Amino acid sequence: MAFTFTCASMVLGVRVHGEKVEDVDTITFDDNFRAVPIPCKLGIPLMIKKMSGTGGDDSGIRNNIIVRFMADPEDGFAPLEWQYGGRMGPAPPVLLARRDKAPFSQHDWFLMDQYIQEWLEKCSEADDDRSQMRSCLTPEEFTKFVCSEKERHPNAFLAIRFPLGSFVVPKNLNAADLNGQEGEVVQFSRDRVGVMFADKRVLALRPEKLEVIREPAHTADIVPQNNSTDGARQHRTEQIQRTEALVISQRFVECLHQDTFPEMDDLHLFGVGGDYRARAQEVLAVWQGAVKSGNITEKMLANALLDGSIKELFNTTCHNLAKSQTPNATYAQALIKANFASVEWDSL
Repeated sequence: MAFTFTCASMVLGVRVHGEKVEDVDTITFDDNFRAVPIPCKLGIPLMIKKMSGTGGDDSGIRNNIIVRFMADPEDGFAPLEWQYGGRMGPAPPVLLARRDKAPFSQHDWFLMDQYIQEWLEKCSEADDDRSQMRSCLTPEEFTKFVCSEKERHPNAFLAIRFPLGSFVVPKNLNAADLNGQEGEVVQFSRDRVGVMFADKRVLALRPEKLEVIREPAHTADIVPQNNSTDGARQHRTEQIQRTEALVISQRFVECLHQDTFPEMDDLHLFGVGGDYRARAQEVLAVWQGAVKSGNITEKMLANALLDGSIKELFNTTCHNLAKSQTPNATYAQALIKANFASVEWDSL
């Protein structure tokens, strides 16, 4: 069975027109997308694109909710190009999606819109106190708000409530054997959290069935034993490198889980050369087979990138996969037969 890879820029987002917000599964980024100022300040890298035309009959549109969403963080007013209504008429349809490729849903839209409305009300009472207006527009404040609304909006901003790498325990599942078992958060959909358990199973579970018991480990929490300036500087450098390696690995693994071709600048780190991609399909199929079976995780990839053993990890993975009965085994066998010709590697 062949695995097809579509463009990785296709992401889950929403379409907004008038008062209507609907989920869209195949948003493709292009040069017409622009950052949405307030969400970006809240730590959500949201992008927006105006669609051409009216999107259908707009005679019944009385409220252009996108105008409020496009408010300027400095004064609470939308720029002139977004002042729809009146002479400008209804706003055209728009697409919204996250630059980091995480899902953005109707649930996310309505909760963020609520936050923006409350912020605008505070702005009207602030008497031009810009510092007070800015104090609400931080990732920390938005995280507090999201967590405070989890009962009313259980499916909104799952990546904030259940950070990648955090550990959770399920409760009240029909599969009683899983209740109380510890698992690691590894991915998301619009309304489910992907949790990997000790037996390498990744299950999509509803957020209301999960309880976070441990936040992700952060290298920033580790205090270097060498308290000298050189030691602290080296520690900070290592922190940055670890964070970068994990982010790169998370993006790569996410694409493999979603069967999308990883159009990323760092693809050459995983054996797909920047100039010569004759073996791209085979290499990606091997990684995908190992990732979907749970034999390779984001952390394993990140560690291999850091210590320079990613090529060795791939070769071992390839030989193990070639001996299996899984659909991707034929790709691994082809690479081994060709002695890994045209598989290009680079270091972090």
